[in-house]
Amino acid sequence: MSTTETNTELVRRYLNAFNERDEDTLSELLAEDVVEHGAQEELHGHEEILAYLDAHFETFPDYSGTTDAVIAEDDTVAVRYTVSGTHTGEYRDVEPTGHTAEWTGMATYRIDGDEIAEIWLEEDRLGLLEQLEVVDPPAHLRI
Repeated sequence: MSTTETNTELVRRYLNAFNERDEDTLSELLAEDVVEHGAQEELHGHEEILAYLDAHFETFPDYSGTTDAVIAEDDTVAVRYTVSGTHTGEYRDVEPTGHTAEWTGMATYRIDGDEIAEIWLEEDRLGLLEQLEVVDPPAHLRI
């Protein structure tokens, strides 16, 4: 198996563990000093990432994602994904709405050896906030 295929499989294992909330596997696949460049903040170390995920799963307890596309080259794996969840906890100072939302995102993973060393995330958070009815969509997009 090529390095690119090995790295892709590692990221797929990470995404499966993410959906299954398997913290042991997540810890195994993330480097101890991993850095996640998130949509709104930067997290350092696998413990910070797992704590952030725990809080996120409290906010969206049925949160789950699907992988729409994977592209890999050398030590980098890029994933386009769709996620959904029901907003039952506070999110960015937004009280629970009970709305189920679906949004898309892209993640890029840098692999070092057999661990994820760095993650970059971009998500459609505006679309999420629109679905939670926190912000209105632009007038030209309203039906």
